[in-house]
Amino acid sequence: MKKSSILFMITVSTLSSLGVGLLGPVYSIFVVNRFSASLVDVGVLVAIYGLVAAIFKTPAGRLTDLYETEKVFFAGVMVGATCSLSYILAFDLTQLYIIEFFFGISHALQRPALLSLIMDMSDRDKRGLHLGMFESISDVAGAVAALLSVTIASMFGFEPLFFICSACQATTGFFVLKSRNVSR
Repeated sequence: MKKSSILFMITVSTLSSLGVGLLGPVYSIFVVNRFSASLVDVGVLVAIYGLVAAIFKTPAGRLTDLYETEKVFFAGVMVGATCSLSYILAFDLTQLYIIEFFFGISHALQRPALLSLIMDMSDRDKRGLHLGMFESISDVAGAVAALLSVTIASMFGFEPLFFICSACQATTGFFVLKSRNVSR
């Protein structure tokens, strides 16, 4: 793997993890506080996201085989960026169900495409190593995101957090499109 590919992997992994990771630690608090929802409601919302992502990952993976991987990833992060901003406008649980459905599609489009990009950059005999590096970077960024999210939400509220999430997701998508020659 070339140095430029490693930098690409670090940047994409970090931005992608921040884009979604900032939501995780505070999502249930946001839902319960803003919508007077129950923990069951939170569980159903998270389940919708997870099931939709699981159902659509295989077809999305096939899309990366048929179309440019970077474009599939870009579509996924842009849907995710839109969903992050949609939280600001949501005023009832039904709208959150719809947002989570589309967030699931977003994740389904992103994850296979992202893994495919990492595989394309990797030497055949070091794919496991490179996937491990990618996952480690992603986990560290997720841990940092957890600390940042509670700090931002505590000091400024949820709305700035959703803007930051959206910006990280959109930036990741544009970065991948701009850097497409790095992965080849």
